[in-house]
Amino acid sequence: MSSKLRWARVVSAIVVLTMVLAACAPAPTPTPVPPGETPPPVEATPTTPPPPPPPGLEIKNPDTYMAIGGAGWPETLDPAWTYETAGCAMENNIYEGLVWFNRERTEEFVPLLATDWEVNETGDVWTFYVREGVTFHEGGTLEPHDVTYSLHRAMLMDRIDGAHWMNFEAFFGLYTMEDLAKEIAGDPEMEFADVPADALVEACEAVKAIAVADDEAGTVIYKLAAPTPWFLALLANAWSGMIVDKEWMIENGAWDDDCATWVEWYDPPAEETVLFSVGNGTGPYKLDHWTPGEEIVLVANENYWRTEPIWEGGPSGVASIPRFVYKNIAEWGTRLAMFEAGDADYIYVPPPFRAQTEPDAKIVCYEGDELGRCEETGTGYYKLFRDMPRPVMTPAQFNWQINMEGGNPFVGSGELDGNGIPPDFFMDKHVRYAFNYCFDFDALIQDAMSGDGIQAQGPIIKGMMGYREGEPPLFSYDPAKCEEEFKQAFGGELWENGFYMQLAYNIGNETRRIASEILKAGVEAANPDFNVSVVGMPWPVLLDSRRAQKLPIYIGGWLEDFHDPHNWVHPFLHSQGAYGRVINMPEELAAEFDALIEEAASLVSVEERRPIYEEIQLKAQEEAVVIWIYQEIQRSHLQEWIHGFYFNPAYCSNEYSYVYALSKGQ
Repeated sequence: MSSKLRWARVVSAIVVLTMVLAACAPAPTPTPVPPGETPPPVEATPTTPPPPPPPGLEIKNPDTYMAIGGAGWPETLDPAWTYETAGCAMENNIYEGLVWFNRERTEEFVPLLATDWEVNETGDVWTFYVREGVTFHEGGTLEPHDVTYSLHRAMLMDRIDGAHWMNFEAFFGLYTMEDLAKEIAGDPEMEFADVPADALVEACEAVKAIAVADDEAGTVIYKLAAPTPWFLALLANAWSGMIVDKEWMIENGAWDDDCATWVEWYDPPAEETVLFSVGNGTGPYKLDHWTPGEEIVLVANENYWRTEPIWEGGPSGVASIPRFVYKNIAEWGTRLAMFEAGDADYIYVPPPFRAQTEPDAKIVCYEGDELGRCEETGTGYYKLFRDMPRPVMTPAQFNWQINMEGGNPFVGSGELDGNGIPPDFFMDKHVRYAFNYCFDFDALIQDAMSGDGIQAQGPIIKGMMGYREGEPPLFSYDPAKCEEEFKQAFGGELWENGFYMQLAYNIGNETRRIASEILKAGVEAANPDFNVSVVGMPWPVLLDSRRAQKLPIYIGGWLEDFHDPHNWVHPFLHSQGAYGRVINMPEELAAEFDALIEEAASLVSVEERRPIYEEIQLKAQEEAVVIWIYQEIQRSHLQEWIHGFYFNPAYCSNEYSYVYALSKGQ
């Protein structure tokens, strides 16, 4: 049997078994857990009346938008702490920033809580005019000082592996609050705990100086360290731009705006922030409640300020759909049954399950737009949006220096004795190469994903500057090379003794689960003494374990924050990057990547930047930093009675990042 055919059958068996189990299993009781050419259009204009619902299927719950996820809950509802898609998607309905994306466009912006803005000739000072007459959900009035407090609080919080490296980079040319405090103290090598109190106060005052409010003039002025082309994109993201009510926050126990006390709120656990499970924004929806493990419910803000459409043909006034309910149901059969019954307006459909649902699509829309790019396919009951190139890339991420402090169940014995792996397991380049050669990329993409993806070439996605066009990825499935590399690892001791380790993914993400199983099968086929245990973890638990640097390897993805190669190479490869920090490369190699990344970011012209990013892309493969697995082409599945959907690749989750744009009805 050819390797391709064999792997196709392995993947098919995995998918079929999952479908059978899903069909047979009863609906679970929720348990609380921690937080080319295209077909001709049939809808020629936005005013074409939507067709009636399918015969025998009534519009269920006309006042509610029911979205059913399956890959995890938010870690928190605090936009300053959040740096993952489940949380920021929810927060984008509750909170607002000064600007927002212009519908599906990622590099055009419309005013939200700003009425206008201007930038100086050198591009490093931005002035925003803050909208008047806006109230927060709890009754406070929006003023410029709320805008600056929100950014100051977020940057001073600077929780570990958070998003604010981008703010520090833009405003200071540094990456963390700790970096800033140490620089002011005059010793970049000192421990943060040893930074003198006066330097800590000065660091806070420096943060306050980069965003200055003038309540009388109604303005906020931002002062950047250097021109930052993606600055508006930063302000459109929840973690950087969402605005909170300063007075309400302080009354409820948040940072008191005093530079003498900010360290008390530095790097807090998610559950210890004021906005962990409550909300107070200015957005079109208010948080009604979050019952962990059961549901998150938002209700329309009846006092919403908007009186003019956000864009041409866009929404205005109170939200069209009064209630938004989000549930996370990992079991596929339950999600599908709810969709078929009309109880769910949207469900999460991973690629392995698309074949079960897509024959029932009545309308197929291309490239994420129902305005003139759809065709009616038959007698099905829902709308399928396909061919949406979402800027997400998924690797299997190695931890080169695993944290063993206090014990670590993911590495077995912690020794190279056949019952575990040592903490430096992935420091051996032969191990990293072996894992890459053991993975059947084609089996995952062609069979499990129905071809809706491409093999990744490195951290930079296809179509972006730095992607090595015309060059294939360095690795492909090769069992002989897999075995050869394993035999050379640890001087042959690994091959002789064998090993045991755990490989993690987030529960509910079937593509990642299948990728994990493919990697497990490929590695274990090389040597009967190799044992990889696949472990599904709730999304917040996986993220917490990753931050603690306990996971030896896990499958997880990255969604860009702004559209530039810097936002791909820094998170994955820089020593202060969201993933680079927990990949834990040795200092010498990390310094090489850091220097290249910082050099490329310091340049302006494409001609100067491109070769550096191409060098980084190649080096990331040659070093086998991780297994660069795939880029996915997204599809979305919504009931026929949901209107207004469009695809914006910058949204955290397109189906519910901005429910305000949707309507429900015949």
